[in-house]
Amino acid sequence: MSELMRAWRFHTVGKLDSLSLDSVPQPEPGAGEVLVRIEYAALNPADYYLILGQYPRAGAPPFTVGRDGSGTVVRAPQGSRFREGDRVVLLGGLTGISKPGTLAEYAAIPEAWLAPLPEQWTSAEGAAAPLVFLTAWLALVREGNLKDDETVLVTGASGGVGTAAVILAKALHARVVALSRSEEKRRRLTALGADITLDSSSSNLEAALKEALGTQRVDLVVETLGGPYLQLAQRITGYKGRIMVVGLLAAFSAELTLGLLIHKCLRIQGLSVSSYLPEEAQDAWRQIVELLNMHSTRPVVDRVFPFESLPEAFAYLQSGPFGKVLLSVGGNGA
Repeated sequence: MSELMRAWRFHTVGKLDSLSLDSVPQPEPGAGEVLVRIEYAALNPADYYLILGQYPRAGAPPFTVGRDGSGTVVRAPQGSRFREGDRVVLLGGLTGISKPGTLAEYAAIPEAWLAPLPEQWTSAEGAAAPLVFLTAWLALVREGNLKDDETVLVTGASGGVGTAAVILAKALHARVVALSRSEEKRRRLTALGADITLDSSSSNLEAALKEALGTQRVDLVVETLGGPYLQLAQRITGYKGRIMVVGLLAAFSAELTLGLLIHKCLRIQGLSVSSYLPEEAQDAWRQIVELLNMHSTRPVVDRVFPFESLPEAFAYLQSGPFGKVLLSVGGNGA
């Protein structure tokens, strides 16, 4: 009989208050899976979309979400590249979507979706980085085809994907324009490397953007908000601009102006980190880690909550943190 562990599970689709910290059997890893003792789990808006029933392929309740995490290998299959005691990070896959996720003390994770914790990184940094940096890489590099000296607009720049996009775009030699409602967060975005920061709640945002850009226009947009910001992105983007839609934090729907779409030859593309194949995620992750290490940069962790405080952590996530929100599952600050 399996030993017991603690796991956060939601019991009713559509209700965040149906979350409870339950005592359940530790998972038994299947073929090709590694049993990982979770040290840190990072929260994402997608986690509560899953609970609210607004995300496809969600596991049936009672179910444990959690798509980001770092931990230590407890058991690996024969012939695995991992050994007991190895420290690892989760890069994606169906963990936390249709397979139980990282908001638990242990998780059984397909080896193909695990990578070693980067050297000189803490476990907290490892948990905070994969999903948001892989999403930003998808928008900037793999699909956005960012070139040196192009101008990138990041709409919701202070969140997890937003800060990752600012960091990566600057490391890739772009001119970065970052939007945030908070003056304090705009100061912090400047410290991350943003060249221009503007108040996303301003009634004169479009005019302020055009004034700040001068004769230039935006080449690539990392659009995390949706709603009116997608319309703004169409207006502010130049000829053959690319608008990569990766989030819907402001609204679930948006209007398009077909005249702008046609006459500017715009490309508006929806992106999901789930589109990566395992080998693609591994390759992108290697490049991301190399780039961050080269620039002595790390993912931004806003706040770490105790494992028992998931409801408070979700509330904080919805309030708009700067960077990532983590749960310390079995972490010791390393």
